[in-house]
Amino acid sequence: MPTLTPAATPGEPDPRFAQLQGRVADLLAQARCPHPLGVTAYTPAAFGAEYPALYLRDFTYMAESAPEFIPREHVRAILALLAAHQSPEGLCPERIGNDGEVFYVCHGGRPAADSPLFFAKLARACLRHGGETGWLAELFPALERAFATVPVEAATGLVWIDPAHPHTAYGFTDTIAITGRHLFCSLLRFEAADILAELARRLERREPAARYAAEAARIRASLERLWSPEHALYLAGSVDCRQADVWGSAYAGSIGALDPARHRLVAATLLARRERFLLRGQVRHLLLPEFWQRRVVVAEWTEPGTFQNGPHWATATGWMAEMFERAAPGAGLALLRELAADFEAHGIWECIGPDGYTRVANNLSSACLPYAAWKKLRATADGTSPKP
Repeated sequence: MPTLTPAATPGEPDPRFAQLQGRVADLLAQARCPHPLGVTAYTPAAFGAEYPALYLRDFTYMAESAPEFIPREHVRAILALLAAHQSPEGLCPERIGNDGEVFYVCHGGRPAADSPLFFAKLARACLRHGGETGWLAELFPALERAFATVPVEAATGLVWIDPAHPHTAYGFTDTIAITGRHLFCSLLRFEAADILAELARRLERREPAARYAAEAARIRASLERLWSPEHALYLAGSVDCRQADVWGSAYAGSIGALDPARHRLVAATLLARRERFLLRGQVRHLLLPEFWQRRVVVAEWTEPGTFQNGPHWATATGWMAEMFERAAPGAGLALLRELAADFEAHGIWECIGPDGYTRVANNLSSACLPYAAWKKLRATADGTSPKP
């Protein structure tokens, strides 16, 4: 369990941070591979044996988290590839296999709801990477077409997953049947609407800028429909899996979707209940002893205690560190140091569990997202701002 004191004096080198930074650089180099459709692709796990495809959400996390280790032209080429393979209805690919096959559906027979939202996030990551921006005007209509394909509850702007037809919404719970109002994808939609407003302003397009800004504000206000006073956290879904969402509650604070009072309350709740979701610095989706109430994929590898149904993931550790730091300065950095130490001792995995359970070695999101949060917290501690 992390201590509640800073890991290092601001400005001093932090050896654990340096270790993680080196791991991120090495894993990205090993995840890089040529792709038959003419781009340099990145697989979700280094060395490419697992998940042999260019996954939009995983690559977006890499590009957002560690742009210093990914050439800008790689990000730009992948954006163009995704736009070129939008379906006639505007669907954005969820992944493109290493054989060139394009996928829009993950599990459940309907398109993954998060793909258009990560498409917008990847565009912002590319823009923040610097360089020429002439591509933005050409890409913007594709981003708008994709955004319009997300299933939404008309009255609230929240992402809606039909309980009668559950399917993948957020890819890191792609086997779980979270239905009704979907917290995590709604947070991604809040981000995407805000991004589209920002991009429209850069293009000096006032009407879409105002429209997307208003939509982001509407989503933010509607999140209260998923608030659980009983848990002092947000619920994952409003119909199936109406359970306190540890990841989603932390992510809401990380992306600025909460007002200050709610942010403080969620941060304090998570820090107080950390023994119910942390293992060696890695984060469970739900509070112990719960497992998900419904699954899209019913199989041995999705049973309680496996994969997304009970194990602990480093993917969410960075968001949690930001919340811990809000609740008790030093606690977030301590959590990241605990994680980095565990990586050195046991390796980097997609997820881990009690009794030696592990799944997929050298997973990129496990390293990249905590690295991004660490940079952000270091900048705050040093009194500087993260690179825009």
